[in-house]
Amino acid sequence: MSAKSTTATVYAPDITQKLFGGIFDVDGSGHYPGLELINLVVCCAEGTLPSTEKVHVLRAAHDFARRLIADNEMPSEKVAEVLMNEHTTHAISHLLRCLEMDVPNVVGSKSWERTHFFPYTRSLVHWDARRPRSENSPPSLERRYYRGAGAYAFSVLRRDPVAGRLLALREGFDALYPKERRSPLEQLASTLREKGLIDAQPSLDKIEERSELHGDRWEDLLRDGMQNVLSHRSLPTVQRVRAVMNWTSIWLVLMEAARALAVAGTQSLSLTVDCAGTHPQLRRAAQRCFKDMVGVIEQVSREEGQRLGSLSPVQLGKIRAFYGNTAAAGGLLNAWKGRRHFTLRLPAIEAMVLAAVPAGTEIEFDRFLTEWLHDRCGIVAGREGASRAGLLKEFDGTIFEENERRLADQMRAAGMLRVFSDATRMVHAGGRW
Repeated sequence: MSAKSTTATVYAPDITQKLFGGIFDVDGSGHYPGLELINLVVCCAEGTLPSTEKVHVLRAAHDFARRLIADNEMPSEKVAEVLMNEHTTHAISHLLRCLEMDVPNVVGSKSWERTHFFPYTRSLVHWDARRPRSENSPPSLERRYYRGAGAYAFSVLRRDPVAGRLLALREGFDALYPKERRSPLEQLASTLREKGLIDAQPSLDKIEERSELHGDRWEDLLRDGMQNVLSHRSLPTVQRVRAVMNWTSIWLVLMEAARALAVAGTQSLSLTVDCAGTHPQLRRAAQRCFKDMVGVIEQVSREEGQRLGSLSPVQLGKIRAFYGNTAAAGGLLNAWKGRRHFTLRLPAIEAMVLAAVPAGTEIEFDRFLTEWLHDRCGIVAGREGASRAGLLKEFDGTIFEENERRLADQMRAAGMLRVFSDATRMVHAGGRW
């Protein structure tokens, strides 16, 4: 038998599991890791972030509501069983469309399977589902877009070795999704949720139990950042949920790049972001940085694929696309496609500030740039960070001074920066003081 015929076929999840600890596939990229994480937090039968060996999830498809706004062939008699009349259906449909998650890069209308609700409230949280195989059979609760990246983040959080921080995480998620909340939206979502498919019994999550923690500083970064995000209980629920999802996406991008660099044995993580948009040199550097990070991930994935067997270009492309899509979703890229570069858009700024600053506190803007963005997250936005990264050998320092000024302007406009004088600028997350 030839050597070629005995070479094992390797798939993207096999590679990312070995290199990074979890399953990072293009189908589960973008906003899906955050949705998957929240599902596991809210619907875990063992409680919030349990320390048990395995976890079970009570899954709900929310297929009635999802089909109501995305399935043109939904039988009218099925709708009539739940909603009073045509006017009610019209009003509820429009309300549900306002709760839809944006899915970029979709040409034409979405199927109900790809229609997901932003989890503003507990009863809007729903699992992945596939359409029925025949007209008379129900949909099936199974992973299609919740591929495992959110499950890995969930595993990192629930296996926190620091007891005090783990307790704060549990209390923070419980405050974000209180069981006793009975708002009008919660009551409506609960009613519609019950009309769809729900597990009769919690099911074992076989993907989450495959997570392989590395015990490195990047896991502590997720935990520290999430603890701070959840501490801002005076902020609107919408803002906190959005920050949880974006911080999850941002962390996955940072962690994956850092671990790829460690495997390659090249350098520590240093992402150059262009926040000003005025210096071509900095723009090119941010573009090159993104291209280099993708290249390193491809390199180590290809090498691991050769070690395990044969990794096809299609499977390699799934790994590459996960990184770019997830970075764009979290606000670390300027666009989802085209000529892309690292930046900090408003979603990333908001998530980064909430993750850096505990509730009721504030830090100096210079410390935010250096101690948080550069030292902890590996992001170069200001002059001091550029100096620590050794970039001032090839760049004029005034370029990064302008970059940090523009970032400060954006943060101030978003209500996250207090300016007392040229020398005193304080970063805060808003809310009550």
